[in-house]
Amino acid sequence: MPWRSAAAAVLVLAVGGGALALGTDGWSVWTAEGARRQAVLTNPRPLPDYPLTDSRGNALNLAELETPLVVVDLIYTRCPTVCLAMGAQLRTLQTELAATGLSEKVGILSITFDPSDDRQALADYLERFHAIAPNWRAARFDNDEDLERILEQLGVVLIPEPRVGFVHNAAFYLVENGYVVEILEVEDRMGLLAAIRRRAAT
Repeated sequence: MPWRSAAAAVLVLAVGGGALALGTDGWSVWTAEGARRQAVLTNPRPLPDYPLTDSRGNALNLAELETPLVVVDLIYTRCPTVCLAMGAQLRTLQTELAATGLSEKVGILSITFDPSDDRQALADYLERFHAIAPNWRAARFDNDEDLERILEQLGVVLIPEPRVGFVHNAAFYLVENGYVVEILEVEDRMGLLAAIRRRAAT
């Protein structure tokens, strides 16, 4: 499916997702965003077997990442707002992981949804945030169909916006052995670190 068609399909999902925002899930959460985060706690979501290519041209498999725990975020490198906030949080997180001896158990993977992000753009993004290789990698999907599916599966709302590129929601996805086990807010780095420590200790 061409990128424009994929973007249109995601836009439809975004409109539908907005309609769900007033719903509840057993009175325990009040938004669709909260519902998806609670859902993975009780029913971890497997990542599909989709191929990616990182900033160095190396092949990756989304379902078989190299460390037991991986923090995944979905970004585009031209983003002037939330992606910068996520990058800054991950820069601090990688320092904290090194200080607590968890770097070998935890990887970071930033995945772009922008078809214009080539390998050089991904490399520049990592350099901007002083990413330490190979613990923090950036990659893109090899085809648009896989990108569209993963956006839907992870509940990512993505709306093309000519002035800034995209308007999108954002979160950190904690992946354990190929399953999304927690979804955390961008501002909650300490909660993310606590989740990593808890899971790394088991």
